[in-house]
Amino acid sequence: MYNNLNPVIVSSSSVVSSTTTTSSSVSSASLIVPTSSSSGASVSTISTSSSASTTSSPASSSATGVVCSSPAAQAAVATPAPARKNYVWSIGWVNAAPDGFQRPFVGINGQWPNPAINANVGDTIIITVTNNLGNESTAIHFHGIRQTNTSYADGPSMVTQCPIQPGGTFVYEFVVNQYGTYWYHAHIGGQYIDGFRGPLIIKDVNAPYKVATEYVMTISDLYHSEAPPLINYYQSVDNANNNNGAEPVPNSLLINEAQNVQFPMVAGQKYLFRIINVGAFTPVYLQFDQHSMTVVEIDGVYTSQCTMDQLFITPAQRYSVIIQAKTTGTQNFAIKASMSTGMFNPTLIPATFNTEVSAFLVYNSAAALPALITITPQAFDDSILTPLDATPEFGPVTSPQFMTIDFTTNANGQRRGTLNDIDYVQPIVPTLYTAMNAPAANLNDPTIYGTNTNPIVLPYNAVVELTLDNHDVNGHPFHLHGHNMQLISRSGGGPLFPFNPPAGAPPMRRDTIQVPGSGSVTLRWIANNPGINLFHCHLEWHVEAGLTATFIEAPTQLQALKLYLPISHKNVCANQSIALKGNAAGNAVNYADLSGQNTVVAKELWGSLVNPPSTPAGSYPLT
Repeated sequence: MYNNLNPVIVSSSSVVSSTTTTSSSVSSASLIVPTSSSSGASVSTISTSSSASTTSSPASSSATGVVCSSPAAQAAVATPAPARKNYVWSIGWVNAAPDGFQRPFVGINGQWPNPAINANVGDTIIITVTNNLGNESTAIHFHGIRQTNTSYADGPSMVTQCPIQPGGTFVYEFVVNQYGTYWYHAHIGGQYIDGFRGPLIIKDVNAPYKVATEYVMTISDLYHSEAPPLINYYQSVDNANNNNGAEPVPNSLLINEAQNVQFPMVAGQKYLFRIINVGAFTPVYLQFDQHSMTVVEIDGVYTSQCTMDQLFITPAQRYSVIIQAKTTGTQNFAIKASMSTGMFNPTLIPATFNTEVSAFLVYNSAAALPALITITPQAFDDSILTPLDATPEFGPVTSPQFMTIDFTTNANGQRRGTLNDIDYVQPIVPTLYTAMNAPAANLNDPTIYGTNTNPIVLPYNAVVELTLDNHDVNGHPFHLHGHNMQLISRSGGGPLFPFNPPAGAPPMRRDTIQVPGSGSVTLRWIANNPGINLFHCHLEWHVEAGLTATFIEAPTQLQALKLYLPISHKNVCANQSIALKGNAAGNAVNYADLSGQNTVVAKELWGSLVNPPSTPAGSYPLT
């Protein structure tokens, strides 16, 4: 271990309330028991997908054969009064063995998997975090939450806050004025690879569907090695020279941080599965045997209700789907998630390697569990999932932007990801603090935010159109903080990833969009959320490699908000001698003087470690 603490030991039976096995055997599959929710449907922390929902309009077929329709109108329900949801979290190490191999994970209050955050639209979430990791700093991002007027709660380290040092306490507080399926994860030094992640569910009592039960289903790749040494070798000159900078390959795949999970089913009922890919590297294909999935939400956006047999889900993407249970409950059915392995270097495959994970829909607990299913990738086009609110294409465009995605070698010889030939290197002062305090004469000048933060200043209410041209042969899921993006066009996806949106329909909208290998996408959004909003590939290795840009959004309007920086935020900065004012180089006297700014990453990167080892980690362990 790379921390100096003894982790809590969690038995396999307490992980997701179930036991797991190390092979494809299903004799000790884990059982998920739903609980009641405020909306009337029961809710569980493990989920599945469902099939066709009742509709009030004729169905239509897409080019891929998927059937889409509009939902039936639902009777309005009184919304709950806004509440304050208080959480107190001690972040520490927990030993667990979700696939049979025991290793330490970043847990909360002595438990792992980490708990779901559940709230209703309009609630205020307050999380008091104490870092008990020993030798690692931490920071938490609430993925998909727009953080309107609370940019300081967005979470990425040295962007909207200082890192939370070992022993430090930090308070996140924000209002959730949006519904849907989200998640939280560490946003510092690749730490969520080590398990610091969990669901964040914002309930809407007036959702455009009715179901009997809800499940949350997370899908994640698992590494048997801890993140710091993997990052150290990934960003090493040796890896650049001998493996062309290849990423480490995960050992296995998990559903709800476990394997062989069981979802209880009752014949004739409808179930909502909130599906979240919380993995670090691998997109997945997901399929339910003999049950279709009707998609009703993607990344917090209600959609036309499209019925599919298979989903393709990149890291950070979410799909809420309805599954209609069978009319009889005598037989059980398999679920399969399978890695998309196209980015794996075949010479770096570990000896313990399983690209698939199974789970089960259990109608009859006395009956045998079914045989496992095989997944054959099908054509998948998320552009057909048009928003139910019918928001038209944003325009006219007032801020056209263009970026190229590439990988190159920096001055140290490390393999780095670049946008417009710039790899992200963190500033000396968090970017938000620069924007909150810069003189008016400098505020809208992107250079004060640092050459290698890849800064772009967006005027308030600008209609931004960003074209991403991917010079890499691999696909990349790009995430924009603070917004959902409209997908205006996409090319290069080939037969498996076509682009055939319905004629005349509004563009698909979500916060994480796949850019095909050697292809391109054009995205649009409105810059109406003053703050600092990162834009980055959500393959966590590529975040560490610098495949990130920074949108400084409406800085004049941001300063006019006169945000109050919470005391705990100031304290963690003071305890690490990080300034609250100044440009990217820490110059608070002359913001135009960037002397001493960070332009090249350290030769030895160790993720979020505070006191790293003095010798390099060495090549990836292929065990």
